[in-house]
Amino acid sequence: MSIVVEKFKEALLAMPSSLLEWKEFRGESTFSIAKEKLVTVCLYARDKMGFDMLLDITPVDLLGEEPRFQIVYELYSLEHAAYLRMKTYTQEEDPVPSIVSIWPAANWHEREAYDMMGIQFDGHPCLTRIL
Repeated sequence: MSIVVEKFKEALLAMPSSLLEWKEFRGESTFSIAKEKLVTVCLYARDKMGFDMLLDITPVDLLGEEPRFQIVYELYSLEHAAYLRMKTYTQEEDPVPSIVSIWPAANWHEREAYDMMGIQFDGHPCLTRIL
């Protein structure tokens, strides 16, 4: 685990209502974030930890499980050459906070998740008009 990811983990452990779970597998860390704290944690990752690039948002349909959807966020820090994976969960009619205001690249990713799986993003500049 890189130093910046280790510091991120320590910061999240200090905010217990934000971190639901942390896993490391084959040198990759994944942080499960409470949906209600997603924007706060993303701002912290960008502004305090240097994760300046959103690489991808991947929706996962966990059909038959509760909650049904998992949304995976892949981040990268150019300064630290480090990757970070975060994920959150939601139900079908329960929107996830949009992160377009943090990383504008999220616009297309969130729109695609809505088009493919119907996942709603609260505060998304385009999807708000559709919903």
